[in-house]
Amino acid sequence: MSRRDRLAVLVLALIVAALYLPFLGVPFEYDDKVELLQNRVLRSPGDVAEMWAYNPFRVLLLYTFAWDLWAWGISHVGAWRAENVLIHVLNTALVLATVRALAPRLRPEWTEVRRDLLTWGTALVFAVHPLAIESVTYISGRSSSLATTFVLLSTWLWLGYVTRIEADAGAGEWLKARLLRLNAGLAITLGAGLLAGGPAAWLVAHERITAGRGLAMGVGGATVLLALTAALFTERWRALAPAPVQARTRDAGRAASNRLVLAFAAFVLGALTKEIAAMLPAVLFAIDWIAIRRGDLRGAARSLRGRLFPFFAIPAFLVALRVVAYGYVASPTFIRPWTTNLLTQAEVVVQYLRLWIAPFPQSIYHAWPTASPPGTALTWLCLLGLVGLLACAWRTRTSHPELALGLLMAAVTLAPTSSVFALKETMVEHRTYLPSVGLALATAALVAGPLWDLAVRMGRQRPWLHAGLPLLIWCGALAVENVSYNTVWTSEEGLWRTALAVNPEAADAWRYLGDLYAAQTRWDDAQAALEAGLRHAPSDPALLNKLGRVHAVGHRLDEAAALFEKAIAADSCHTPAINNLARVLRVRGDLPGAVDLYLESIRCEPEENYIAHRSLGDIYYSDLKNKEKAGHHYTRALQALDPASPDAPLLKARLLELTW
Repeated sequence: MSRRDRLAVLVLALIVAALYLPFLGVPFEYDDKVELLQNRVLRSPGDVAEMWAYNPFRVLLLYTFAWDLWAWGISHVGAWRAENVLIHVLNTALVLATVRALAPRLRPEWTEVRRDLLTWGTALVFAVHPLAIESVTYISGRSSSLATTFVLLSTWLWLGYVTRIEADAGAGEWLKARLLRLNAGLAITLGAGLLAGGPAAWLVAHERITAGRGLAMGVGGATVLLALTAALFTERWRALAPAPVQARTRDAGRAASNRLVLAFAAFVLGALTKEIAAMLPAVLFAIDWIAIRRGDLRGAARSLRGRLFPFFAIPAFLVALRVVAYGYVASPTFIRPWTTNLLTQAEVVVQYLRLWIAPFPQSIYHAWPTASPPGTALTWLCLLGLVGLLACAWRTRTSHPELALGLLMAAVTLAPTSSVFALKETMVEHRTYLPSVGLALATAALVAGPLWDLAVRMGRQRPWLHAGLPLLIWCGALAVENVSYNTVWTSEEGLWRTALAVNPEAADAWRYLGDLYAAQTRWDDAQAALEAGLRHAPSDPALLNKLGRVHAVGHRLDEAAALFEKAIAADSCHTPAINNLARVLRVRGDLPGAVDLYLESIRCEPEENYIAHRSLGDIYYSDLKNKEKAGHHYTRALQALDPASPDAPLLKARLLELTW
């Protein structure tokens, strides 16, 4: 990195610090309270096995949160958030370094000043854009920003590998032959792993055999298949060996291959952070096609057998294994038809683009309505607009490669969350963090390309100033909006009020606001918020149950019981409502009815049902005087209880009393 680029990184770091450091004291929000503060797998930063069992696709992310909890506790929220800010600074530096490596390939005819405008403009827009707030200020949003770190790092390392092999043709040819052989071995290994591991994974997933036996079965079967393959194709394998070369050429090839290995290692770390990192191979392919091959699609396709093969083959193997084992790619539960999701996401992506241009109003919760087939005029207008943008990327791949690459990078990184794979929430701002790298590049490309050309045609002697000034003005407006929206995050009530101002019909947002008021014992406000939510979703069991709890706290048991019963009618296994109705029956003296309901709750949720087991233990301990059943349910309650809970000592004391 040149001295000027280091200075640019320093300036950008100061800008990011000025935007985000004043808000380090923002409290834990939304999912932070459940996924971070109440998540038992984070209690020990060394217990990686439990994190792996909890979510193997985000184990590295979970480890960073566990380290935070161990190092800072829950009282130093600023330290948690400072790490997010540092990650954003690092990502800004990586964006600058990556675009700097791409600029000579994208535009070899441009002057250094023009490339600077493209490079620094991309990094500046990425640094200040308010759409990053949900991945920086929001602690749980670290999943997106940290995954982006590894995607950018892998991309930068991969570009370094390509540069090295192009600088030494002999080393490049030797490494190409070596990669061909290694890729053949990898393909054989993955094929054997899928043939042997697929049935084993299916048996484990369906609880036919234990995980240990499944692993032994998969490894053993794959080993046998590899041994048979080796016996049959030994001579052909030897024929793939690269020809001998001079020591200098071999050393240069190995130095380049080290970059490739490090790029793949960064890819693996990203895949262990968040699933979106799996789109790195598509990003690398777009770079290879547009920036390195200068729009030659066939040439880029040949890379799939060479330097891109490991990046595509291993994720494909893991996805195939997942489909064989579990029968799904994205979600184990049905959310919505893929056609409905595709039409909905066409509208959502256009909203993301609108927020990119004018990021107001932003919201932590966008209740974007689904668009059922055949869709509306707006849906098809959005689809046509997106197709037009992709067509623009195709047509400009050689005339304006920097613009085409930016659009393609944004498209491929948005695809997993904004296409056919249905997720619970239709629209979430932190999903734009990685795609914003491509959008920032496309934005800077318009400045360094058409605006620069316009300034030249107008006879301006300093085209960089006239082209860059609109970008600086826009970035200044973005910075002001960044501070404004960050200010909203300082108050959780303000955060949800803002969300409801944007989406007044969002029943879930009304529920979250009601939860906040209930936690603050503002029962009248909680009741008003929950009733507002029910006007938009009258059969929502969670809203009905929470409103019933508010009535119960106010000793309005008849109203509470009616609401709990209505929640159970909407969802027969909504265990919070079942447990609450059982508690009402116990208060009324109907112990058999309460016991039956608690047992029904356990039938619906046999694991981690602390409330039902604890309540049954209390009934058998205090009312029915059945020591055996009381001990059983207290034991199960302790197993489901957070060890740090203040209830744990009492349960242990009662168990000790019952067993002695």
